[in-house]
Amino acid sequence: MKLKSSLKRRFLRAFAGGVLAAALLPASNAFAVSAFPSSGSCAMLVTQPVPVGATMPHNSGYNILAVLTFTSATAGTIDFYGVRVDYTVNGYTVDPTPETGSAIPFTVAALGPSAPSAARSITFIAGGGNLVANAIAVNGGSTVLIQGVSDPFSGVCQF
Repeated sequence: MKLKSSLKRRFLRAFAGGVLAAALLPASNAFAVSAFPSSGSCAMLVTQPVPVGATMPHNSGYNILAVLTFTSATAGTIDFYGVRVDYTVNGYTVDPTPETGSAIPFTVAALGPSAPSAARSITFIAGGGNLVANAIAVNGGSTVLIQGVSDPFSGVCQF
């Protein structure tokens, strides 16, 4: 039994040493803030929460597939396909007609003095009113994290 115990201790020491050495090696941090994109397209899935306290029946957005195309450091367009859901006390049904949009313009601006310097405000210019989101680029600029401001939603946009 002593041999197994001794081997086990050596293995655990070697494993712990390997983990420590790997932690000390320089590595790129996937969540390090990156330069905000000024060109290219990213795709994302936006999720919207089910409203708390809504009286039934209630119609709400559920999820949206979108492509953001950045045409400059301050502008771009969005194409989207959204699914709406009718919630009732007995469950839900998916609306048969999706909400879609194509080449809807957006503007990009600095978020403000209290936000991280790389964070941006994106304003989607829609006919029924503007939709505002906060955004920050991470992962070497290949990922943009999106946070809804004017409506509750969140998304991750991948290049």
